[in-house]
Amino acid sequence: MNKKRSNKTAAVIDIGSNQIKMRISQLKRGKIEDLDRLEYPLGLGHEVFTDEKISFESLRELSGILRGYSSVMAEYGVAQCRVVATTALREAANRSYVVDQLKIQNDLTVQILEDDQEKTLIYSEILNSLKNMEGKEKQDALISYIGAGTIGFSVYDGKRMIFSQNIPMGALKLHDMLGNIQEQTEDFSTVVQEYLDSIIGHISIPENMGLVSNLILTGNEIELIAKICGVEPESGKYVIQSKLLSDLFGHIRSLPREKISVQYGIGEDSDELLYSALAIYIRLVEFTTSEVIIAPKVELWDALIRQMLLPKSGEEYFEHVRVNAISCAQAIARNYDCDPEHADNIRKSACKIFDKMKGAHGLDHRKRLLLELAAILHECGHYVTAKQHLRSTFDLIKNIDVYGMTDEEMLLTAYVSSYNEYDVPNFNDIEFIYLSQKNRLIVSKLVAIFRLADALDKSQKQKLSEIKVKLENDRLLITAHSSENVILEKWAFEQCCPFFKEVFGYNPELLIKNPMISR
Repeated sequence: MNKKRSNKTAAVIDIGSNQIKMRISQLKRGKIEDLDRLEYPLGLGHEVFTDEKISFESLRELSGILRGYSSVMAEYGVAQCRVVATTALREAANRSYVVDQLKIQNDLTVQILEDDQEKTLIYSEILNSLKNMEGKEKQDALISYIGAGTIGFSVYDGKRMIFSQNIPMGALKLHDMLGNIQEQTEDFSTVVQEYLDSIIGHISIPENMGLVSNLILTGNEIELIAKICGVEPESGKYVIQSKLLSDLFGHIRSLPREKISVQYGIGEDSDELLYSALAIYIRLVEFTTSEVIIAPKVELWDALIRQMLLPKSGEEYFEHVRVNAISCAQAIARNYDCDPEHADNIRKSACKIFDKMKGAHGLDHRKRLLLELAAILHECGHYVTAKQHLRSTFDLIKNIDVYGMTDEEMLLTAYVSSYNEYDVPNFNDIEFIYLSQKNRLIVSKLVAIFRLADALDKSQKQKLSEIKVKLENDRLLITAHSSENVILEKWAFEQCCPFFKEVFGYNPELLIKNPMISR
């Protein structure tokens, strides 16, 4: 007999590159406890990294695994389930067909996480696991998640993330790409090192950091490597001497592949990834001065389970994303010589207008964050050229990795950042062809707000102070104080008013008071 469904019971199914995993947990006395964990090997990653598609044979096997998982969930009375997929499905050319078939055959909605979504969820758990620790672990660190097909690379300055990139290379992908070369040379390790250098070697940590103090790693192979090195977990983490990794890597390089599994008592699937994972770990050590690798025992589903069973953790997670996305964007803006005072001034004004217009725009807090990022990054195109700086701004921002932000969100941010008082979005423009109707409306609303905020500091000298925003009938009233010449700000503001009214139906009005005269 099936157990009664409980809102305090939740499940996460993780469709990975090497295996399909399920975790069922419950909330008991305010704490999360696991009821069951299941995993089933399925090499979707091998297929995708070599053939770019998931075969229908693998799809049928995947569907069968999920049917079994659904039966187990029914036995536990699971009330809420989240099914996520990462690199393998993300990079499969036929992912839409696969997701559609899983919905039809299994009645499960699969969410394909983007790189940034996956890594940010994991990083949030890493930082949460380390926040109560004392000593050097609270200093700056390179935090990296090494997956089957991607490497997440972020720099933490001790308080916030200031740099984030995702690299399309993981342990399984590296093995599949270079594995056939192994039979052609006796110096395969040099080939691997040179290939990794060609990818990872181009990463530039912010100049004010240099080499970071700590290396915090997590990934599918870290537990196996810790076991081989004879390291036991303490306080929810492994601490592995870097030298142990170097020695292990050196020894494995000298062994024929067939002897690796025998010597270390591991399966063939594990031994083929062990070498690749170690090569990546060793390369990442070079970005730090640390003599140890800290490896917290955290996984993607830790964050997902937490958000389902502890609703407040969703708000905490968004605040984590917001703070670190802004910190990361500000670090990028510094690299492009953007004016931080001007950016901060626009950001504050834009948020005031956004908050006051909540009833008119219907946008959520994620869209407010896009507005903040646009304000921070909108001048970066000047670094490339003054001639077409708006176009350069668009091209730069849409390709920038910002902590916790998806590719689509950065594309929308790029659009918002690339309009001034002369230009407004035109749905007939070729740039808008690939945007959905929904995203065109979002861009238009955010641009209307951004242009007004930008106009309030057109001289980039922060002449206006005590800026206040209020709605009165069909008017958006903005009041400010200034004893300086603000003709340029007034002119720019008037230029931006028509589009704002076209989008929202409100007439913006700017009233500037001179505190010297009012006295």
